[in-house]
Amino acid sequence: MTATFSIREATAADNEALLELERSSPLDLGDIELAMDRSPHYFASLSLQEDARVMVAEEGGRLVGVCAAARHCVPLLGKPRALLYIEKGRTLPEFRRQRVSSVLIWALVESWSARGNPIDSAYWLISADNRTSLTAVRRGGALPWPKAVHLVDLDTETGPRTEVPAVRLGPERASEVVGLLNRTHAGKELFAPYTEERLQSRLQRTPEYGWQNWWGIESSAGRLVAVAGLLDLGRWWRTKRRVKASGEETTSSAAAVFDFGYAEGGERQMVDLLHHLLGIAASWGRDHLSIHLDPEEGLYPFLPSAARVAADFRLFATGLAVPSAHEMGHFYLDPVYL
Repeated sequence: MTATFSIREATAADNEALLELERSSPLDLGDIELAMDRSPHYFASLSLQEDARVMVAEEGGRLVGVCAAARHCVPLLGKPRALLYIEKGRTLPEFRRQRVSSVLIWALVESWSARGNPIDSAYWLISADNRTSLTAVRRGGALPWPKAVHLVDLDTETGPRTEVPAVRLGPERASEVVGLLNRTHAGKELFAPYTEERLQSRLQRTPEYGWQNWWGIESSAGRLVAVAGLLDLGRWWRTKRRVKASGEETTSSAAAVFDFGYAEGGERQMVDLLHHLLGIAASWGRDHLSIHLDPEEGLYPFLPSAARVAADFRLFATGLAVPSAHEMGHFYLDPVYL
């Protein structure tokens, strides 16, 4: 099939066209369609990623496809690797099955290689309900890895526990925070251990996520036993959901736990902290608080009964043989890369 479109890197001037493209190409999740409204700034949600780029497909001056990717170096299957996370792929319905996504991904990979930053593998995280994307990736020869990661939502209507003794955190407690983050996620796939410098760099990428976004719970001795960083995702995007059969539409927005850690045996204090963050999310006007968890995460049994799995993500990767379940560790999913 002869391509009728051209490929180039997106610029800030494409903002309005990219917002319209996303509105015009919702995700097909079986009985529902899901669209992201990233207005007014399409690129804002990429600002926390270390090294992200966006490629667009264009025909006659109109954007017909988009794909973004972010390069980061993290452990996978026991080795440090340079990985390319593929995200935000959208193609107008009339241009599907014309290999638009494949060409965009190839262009993204080449853009890093041309700058002397090759990658070891590219990977996707796709919801188990997203049959269209699952079919497309499988058609390209990729198979799902045998473990999943969940997006868990807690509705803000459940309300906070007003007695939670949460405290605000600042850079003077960075050492404690780093220790809890590393203890909680040590050895997980896709988790690179923090240093104070790396955490500080993360918190300087955008004004929307800094030390002002961090809270913790202390022990009776004054040591931190649970910590979390909270991001107001609703400032960057809203989710529009349409039921196909009835045409009913709803819009929701979330706050997200972007980093979390707790001491050994501190699961209950971590859940108490989540209740505190629920109250903050509600004060921001958000419908729910989201946190990404491996289904085998030790925190899972302590979550409140109102917690629900909003998405079940499967990992696909190129250039690596699909491992067996026993060859893999638990998953860590950094919300930055979703």
